[in-house]
Amino acid sequence: MTLVHIVLFKFHPGVTEEHKQRFVTELKKLKNLPCVKSGRLLVGGPSVTDPIDRSKGFQIALVSYHEDLAALAEYQASKEHHDVTSTYMFPYKEDLMRFDFEVDEEDEYMCGFPVETHIFRLIYEALRLLYPGFTDRQEGRSRGKARKTRQQHPSPVQSSSDRASCDGNEPSCSSCLKAKVSCVNDGKQEVTRRYISNMENRIRWLESIVKENCANVDLGLEPRNNAAENAVDHDSTILSVEIQHEDDPTTSLHQSSREFRREAPAVSCNEENTFNPLSEQHLQHHVQGNNSGHQPAHEIGLVSLSSGEGPRYIGPSSGYFFANRIFSSAGRRSKARGVRRATAESTSLSTELLSNLTLLPTRKESAMELSRKYFRTVHLIYPFLLEPTHMSVIERVYASHNENPLDLFQVYMVLSISALYLSRECKVHLPVEGYYASAMKYVEQVCSYGSITALQCMLLLMVYALHNPSTNVNIWNLNYQCLASVIDLGLQRDVRASPSLGISLLDQEIRTRIFWVVYTLDRAICTMMGRPIGIRDEACEMRFPLDIPDTGLVNPDPNRNESQESPSHMSHSIHLFKLAKMNSEIKYVMHSIQRDVPSYAYPPVRDIFTWQRDMIKTLKDWKSTIPQESTSGGNVMAKLCKTRYHETMVLLLRPSPAIPKPSEEMLDLCFHQAVDLLQTFGDIYRTGSLLYSRLLVHSVFLGALVLLYCIWKLPRTTAKVRVDELMSSLTMAQNILSSIGEHWSEATRARDCIDELSRVTIERLLRTQSTVELHTEADRTQSRAGALPQEYRPEDTSYHFNLFDDLLQGDFQGWSGMPDIDGLMWEVFNSSPQ
Repeated sequence: MTLVHIVLFKFHPGVTEEHKQRFVTELKKLKNLPCVKSGRLLVGGPSVTDPIDRSKGFQIALVSYHEDLAALAEYQASKEHHDVTSTYMFPYKEDLMRFDFEVDEEDEYMCGFPVETHIFRLIYEALRLLYPGFTDRQEGRSRGKARKTRQQHPSPVQSSSDRASCDGNEPSCSSCLKAKVSCVNDGKQEVTRRYISNMENRIRWLESIVKENCANVDLGLEPRNNAAENAVDHDSTILSVEIQHEDDPTTSLHQSSREFRREAPAVSCNEENTFNPLSEQHLQHHVQGNNSGHQPAHEIGLVSLSSGEGPRYIGPSSGYFFANRIFSSAGRRSKARGVRRATAESTSLSTELLSNLTLLPTRKESAMELSRKYFRTVHLIYPFLLEPTHMSVIERVYASHNENPLDLFQVYMVLSISALYLSRECKVHLPVEGYYASAMKYVEQVCSYGSITALQCMLLLMVYALHNPSTNVNIWNLNYQCLASVIDLGLQRDVRASPSLGISLLDQEIRTRIFWVVYTLDRAICTMMGRPIGIRDEACEMRFPLDIPDTGLVNPDPNRNESQESPSHMSHSIHLFKLAKMNSEIKYVMHSIQRDVPSYAYPPVRDIFTWQRDMIKTLKDWKSTIPQESTSGGNVMAKLCKTRYHETMVLLLRPSPAIPKPSEEMLDLCFHQAVDLLQTFGDIYRTGSLLYSRLLVHSVFLGALVLLYCIWKLPRTTAKVRVDELMSSLTMAQNILSSIGEHWSEATRARDCIDELSRVTIERLLRTQSTVELHTEADRTQSRAGALPQEYRPEDTSYHFNLFDDLLQGDFQGWSGMPDIDGLMWEVFNSSPQ
């Protein structure tokens, strides 16, 4: 059965062409929905002819194919369809016309859809595209037999000399139709024309799957071998697939094409068709772990990244095992995942792109104007450069004919980072990759120098790698290069304690700023990846920078009175440095895998729960002192400080090696911290000031998972939660990840995970809404403010049972399977080939 869905649209006269084109672009994305049959969805307009007054004013037409009425209803009710129509359509009935009809059974072949008997062949062809050389052995055995068969059974057209010429009709010409034989195009081909037509349609569909799941495959390239050598008769194709199916007892006989499309993302490209045995062992380990009763929060995680190399370590503070437990609890089934490996074609493509160098702007003023974007955004968080000094470097680069590698690298990298943010904010194309490629010409000289300027250049590379997924920089290795430079240059020591060194205030402050930027990045990256911190606190003299603007350092005022000065752009940076120190303590105490403290370490924490409550109070005090003055970017920075506060609170409250099973009161507080985290991110996102980075993807993704887990775990929290607020928080998380997904595919995968989990959760809450007791706003406000409940009695709940017991126990049967969490978390951490 096939349903054809036709919709005609028209717009008001005031609607711009850009709006219409955006609408068409978004409509075409709906073809990826599983309820669209074989991805058949066409969008066109306006009418190429002029019938009846320009088609009654309708300007855009949409035609989609669906399996049945249920699939059409699913299409109409999908979130993607709602987002497109609610954003770009208008609420007047006369603005659209809809018509649906069922294709007659005898005309079904005209749609060119693969029928059920061809499913095995379809799967076979998809695997051949995704894994070159997949069934060479079976094909080799089949070719000889197929050739003999064709020799023994000549074509009916060849044996009919009185047959008229083929008239080109599909699926069969008139002559062959009258003779009741298969049409083989005047005997020039050994297969029927209908089969060729079906194959062409199927290849187009398979190519769409390859584009979706293997973006590094260039479909425009010719096959490496001759077509004649690889040609396989369609009958032998079916045979080889059936043989392969019989050899695999785990394959379902009734797998549908829709299920195949949903499973496709778990399959990745592998040029040599080799699987990493470490990856298979790791998957087996997770299958066993999913069936076990309890997974500790500090178990060892070794994630295989690429073929030919060993697994990489992912630790407890990353949230990796926390996320893995949630997915396994929800009935996730581990799927064999081929190891991603760049093909020769994608490698040459990357080289070509990186070779596309971009020169400096012709006008020095343009370079300075673009660079100021950096100092209005990134510099407020990572103040390791000085704006006046950098402008002097630009002057020097434009004035000098001699190339200074460090100056050129710094100027190009600042331009690249500025262009990256400006292009995303203003939706314009700027040569981000070109500036980056020009800077990378000097990277070897940068790495060979041991100076403050070289370290600043490495930090620029670190910032770029964190905020742009296209780079091949390994942020983990680069982090340790920066730490090595810090120690080599002695930045961890307070040079003010040695007046004999004669270091100026400017040099003292830039050394201190750089130290704290490296320290903060190390704590953030190590927390995100769950790895040990690079340099311990007791090895450093923890002095903070002065709250002085850049101009005050370059041109100091001897009459300056620090107590009377208003906060500078450094105020929020210094406040974030203080939070990084608290984050470091939490990493030490909560997420150390060795709980037996050695005798030479700091005095051990005697009561972990008392320490936790003290840390909560310290964090609340830190939040209450966030600078609120309206400086350059002050409002956004204040909100960013709040997000870092909520991130740190979630890190403190969620399961950890120190407290693998937090109390219900702590999880309830953790839930509200996750809600506030997502809402604060949403506030910044709505202003267009949210800086996309790997750290942001990890924070939003993990925050949404913590929120859902607490809903599942705590009947008391479930009883008092307002579904509309919960939906608002989850929707905001998905919107942010969708927006990042326009530039970073891993964010889209994270969004899909959250979408599937949240849909199940919301549906259950709505079904039981009548049994939920509404609590007072005061109770909710108290929890949001971070106050600990004074009398927390889990038995005093409005639920006498937990709605989500089956999810927590892993018995949810309706789950369709989650993406590979190993690959997802790694790609969030580092997208570069290792």
